[in-house]
Amino acid sequence: MPRPMSPLISPLAATALGLILSLGHAIAQETPPPALLIADAIDFSGETGTLTAKGNVEVFYDGVQLKAGEIRYDQTDDSLSINGPITLRDDETTVIFADFAELSPDLQSGLLRGARLVLDEQLQIAATEISRSSDGRFVQAYQTVASSCTICAENPVPLWQIRSKRVIHDTQARQLYFEQAQLRVLGVPVVYLPQIRLPDPTLERSSGFLAPELSSDDQLGTGIKIPYFHVIDESRDLTLTPYVTSGGTETLEARYRQAFVNGTIEVNGALTFDGLTPDTYRGYVFAEGTFDVAHDYTLTFDVETTSDPDYLVTYGVSDLDRLTSRLALARVDRKHINQAEIIAFQSLRESEDNRFLPTILTSVSTTRRFAPDMIGGIATVDAEVHGHYRRGDDAATGLSRDVARVGLSAQWERSWLWNTGLVTRLHAEGHLDHYQILQDPLNFADETVTRVTPILTFEARIPIAKATTGGVQHLLEPIVQAVFTRDTLSDAPNEDSQTVDFDEGNLFSTSRFAGRDVRETGNRLNIGVNYTRVDPAGWDLGLTLGRVVRDADQNQFNAGTGLDGSSSDWFAAVSLDVQDRLQLAHRALFDDQLSFARSETLLRYTDPRYSVLSGFTWLEADAAAGRLLDTSEWSLDATVALARDWTGQVDWRYDFETNDASTAGVGLSYHSDCVRVDFNVSRRFTATTTLRPATTVGLTFELTGFGAGNEGSRGQRRSCTF
Repeated sequence: MPRPMSPLISPLAATALGLILSLGHAIAQETPPPALLIADAIDFSGETGTLTAKGNVEVFYDGVQLKAGEIRYDQTDDSLSINGPITLRDDETTVIFADFAELSPDLQSGLLRGARLVLDEQLQIAATEISRSSDGRFVQAYQTVASSCTICAENPVPLWQIRSKRVIHDTQARQLYFEQAQLRVLGVPVVYLPQIRLPDPTLERSSGFLAPELSSDDQLGTGIKIPYFHVIDESRDLTLTPYVTSGGTETLEARYRQAFVNGTIEVNGALTFDGLTPDTYRGYVFAEGTFDVAHDYTLTFDVETTSDPDYLVTYGVSDLDRLTSRLALARVDRKHINQAEIIAFQSLRESEDNRFLPTILTSVSTTRRFAPDMIGGIATVDAEVHGHYRRGDDAATGLSRDVARVGLSAQWERSWLWNTGLVTRLHAEGHLDHYQILQDPLNFADETVTRVTPILTFEARIPIAKATTGGVQHLLEPIVQAVFTRDTLSDAPNEDSQTVDFDEGNLFSTSRFAGRDVRETGNRLNIGVNYTRVDPAGWDLGLTLGRVVRDADQNQFNAGTGLDGSSSDWFAAVSLDVQDRLQLAHRALFDDQLSFARSETLLRYTDPRYSVLSGFTWLEADAAAGRLLDTSEWSLDATVALARDWTGQVDWRYDFETNDASTAGVGLSYHSDCVRVDFNVSRRFTATTTLRPATTVGLTFELTGFGAGNEGSRGQRRSCTF
C-alpha cells in the first residue's frame, strides 16, 4: 500500500531538501548529487529555513540511505536533528541503528546516541553514542559491547563479548581498533588487552594472528600452534606458525602464496628440532604451481620432499608413503594433446630403497585425434619418448637398470546401429615400442628390444528397453567383445604396469595393464551384461556381470588379479541410489565355485542430521602384489547432529585378519553464529621400526565475525527461536 503524501508540499519539500543537502558539495562538485525525501508528512517554512518530515521518513542521498521517525533541518546552523528509530545504511554491509542523531546535511558526519553498528549481518557493536568523521571514513563508538552472537530476551548475555572504552572502525581499510578491551565469556572477564586490532567481517585478507590450536601427542607432548598471517601485498601472503610442545619440539611451519597474472604458486613446509631422531633438523616441503604460457600451453609443477620417512606421519602432515615431484608442460584441445614432463620419486616405505626406484623419469608425448574421410569413424595416433634413471648400483652386480623407450601407436574405431537395435563396433590398434636397456642386473649386458602389438576388436551389444505403466524404466544390455592380438616380443622390463585391477572400467578393454611395458596378449572374449532400473519414486539400480574367456592361458596375470587362467573370475558390480540419500556400491571377483578373490562394499547415507560412510574390503593374499596375508578391513566415518550447533564425529579402521585397528578417532564440534570449537581425539595403531603408535588430542577455538574467512557464520542461526 503506498504511503500517504501531500500532493503539493511533498514534491516542493523534496526539491528544497535536495538543494539544501547539496549545498555542502556545491563548491567541490560542479553538479551536486540529487536527494530524495519520502515521508508521511512534510512541512517546509521558507521564512525560517526549517524543514520537518514526520512518519516513515526515508532519505536517499549520494549512496546513503536513512530511515527515521522524524527529521528536522535547521538552516541556521546547517544541521539535521533526527529522532528514531533510526537506520543509517552506507552500503550493503554497514548499518547503524540509533535512537537519536545530529548529522551534517550530507549525512556523513555527526553524532548518534543509543546506537548499534552492524557489519555484514555478523558483527554488532552496541554503544552509548557513535560519531562519524566528515568524510565518512572513520566511525567511533564509545562504551561499546561487541559480539557476533545472537542476543535473546530470555538470554541477554551472549556467549562471548568484547567490552571496550572506544572502538574505531576504519571503513576504508576495513579494520576495527579496540581500546581498553576486555573479552568476556558468558559474562565472565577472561582477557584484558589495552589495544587490539581486528579485521571487520568484509575484509578477506588482513595481517594478524589466527586462531590458535592446542594439541597433545604421545610422542611430542602437549603443544600449541599460533599462526601469524602476513599480507605482503595484493598478490602475496605468508603464514608463519610456531609450534612448541612440552616434549621439547620446536617447529616453524610456513605457507607462502602468490598470484601472478598468468598463474599461482603455493609453498608449504616446516623446519623442526625435536630430538626424536639422530638428525639435528627435520622437515618437509610441499609446493605446487600452475601457469598459462604461450600458445595455450599450461606449465605445472609439484614438489614433495621430506627429511625422513616418519616426519609426515609424526606431525600429521600427510599419510603418503611415496612422494612425487613433477614438472610438466601440456596443451590440451579438442583434437590434440601435447605433454612433456619430468618426475622424481621418493619412497617412504621400509621395503623400498630409493636408490633402486626409477627416481628420475622423463616423458614427451603427443596425441592427435581425427576423423578419416575415406573409412569414417574416429582415429587416434600418438607418439611418446620415455626414459627413467636409477641413481644406485646393486652391491653384488654393480648394476641398476636404466631404460629409454620410443613408442608409436595408432587406433581407429567405428560403430554401426542396425534396424534391429543391434549396435556393433569395429576397433583396430597397433603399437610399436622400441627399448634401449642399460645396466640390467638380470642380463648383465645392454640390449635393445623392439615389440610390435597389433590388436583387432569386434564388439556387439543389443540394448533392450522396457517401460512399465508406473513409469519404471528397465534397460538390459548384453555385450560380447572379441579381441584378437599378438605380441611379437614380451621380454621388455615391466616398469609401469606392476599393478593390475579388474573392474567395470576395463571389463571391455583391449588391455588391463596400465602402461606400455606390458600389453595383454592372446585371443579372448570379453562377455558381460549391464542392467539398469530407473524408478520415478527416486531410486535407481544398476548391475554389471562379466568375465574374460581366452583360447589359451598366456600366463600374464597372477592369481590375486582374478584374470589368471584361460577363464577369468566373474566380475560383479551392484549400485543402488535411493532418493540421493542412500548410496550402495558393491564389487566382487569370484570363481565358478563362488570362492571370492576380492569383495568391496561401500555404503553412504546422508540426511539433515546424519552422515555415514562405511566400507568393507576383502582381498585375497597375493605375494606377487606384496600382500602376504589376506586383507579384511572395515572402515567407518560418521557425523551426527547431536543438538543445535553440536556435531559429533567418529572414524574407525579395523582389520579382521590381524584383529587390530589401524586408526580410530572421535570428535565434537560446536559451530554457532558466533563461535567455532573443534575437539578431537585420534589414535594411530600402525608402527614401523622407527615409528610407534600414538594418540593425538586437538582443540581449536575461534570467534567468528572477524574477517571474511568467517563468512559462513552469516548462514548460521540468527534468531532466538529453537
